[in-house]
Amino acid sequence: MKLLQIALLIIIVLGLLSCSGSDPLDQDTEPPYRPMLRPHLGDTGDAPLTWNGQNIIITDETNGIDTVSEGNFIRIPWEPFVDTDLSHVKVFRFSNHDPNPVEIASNVSASNMYYLDTSSDLIERNWYSYYIHLYDGSGNYSVSDTVSYAFLAKSNLYTPENGEIVSPVSLTLKWYGIGTNASKFRVLIWDEIGNIIYHSDIDVNTQEDPLETIVPTNLLSDLPHGTVLRWRVDAFDNDAEHDIMMGSESHERTFILE
Repeated sequence: MKLLQIALLIIIVLGLLSCSGSDPLDQDTEPPYRPMLRPHLGDTGDAPLTWNGQNIIITDETNGIDTVSEGNFIRIPWEPFVDTDLSHVKVFRFSNHDPNPVEIASNVSASNMYYLDTSSDLIERNWYSYYIHLYDGSGNYSVSDTVSYAFLAKSNLYTPENGEIVSPVSLTLKWYGIGTNASKFRVLIWDEIGNIIYHSDIDVNTQEDPLETIVPTNLLSDLPHGTVLRWRVDAFDNDAEHDIMMGSESHERTFILE
């Protein structure tokens, strides 16, 4: 009888081990909390706003999906992830020309706060839509919402040249922008610590190329000699089918006050 009990005990243990090997009780099958992409909320120089319960000052880093000054690229940011046991992100894209989603990035670190789409096949005035899969360490994933944006051709800065020493009196900034097919331009100037000290919206229909704006003398005259300021020109245009404007940011330049 004792031998029979021992044999039965061995069979039960082996059965439990067999079951635990094929279906572990502690396996994580819960997907991460759904990630949230940030849509295009506005453009640098716009007034602050409230979105998703947050008070947001609109800058290049906070305004959501947008183009960047460095190239014809699209930056896709997301809100901080909720979970901590995360592995990586996959990024998918489709467009109004090609509605079939394509995986464009397969192993973006979950510690990143955005993905920069530097694909060489991006086309001006074509609306691109993005969503992501967020994976945890066990291979579970959740799917984000979708955000969209379209970019224009960049304006080309004309004068002053990069690093040029200029007079603060009636400083005129000029750029070529007609080829962007934009309806509006925004001239932006930042100080040495990144604060916007000047922005001016220019209607493209009021001038011929090169377009220009005169910076108010009283804005610059109180700044110390040798101050380095950074500037660029953003282009915008409306789209009848979307509630946001498509746009672009020119490459940036600096000038130095004499």
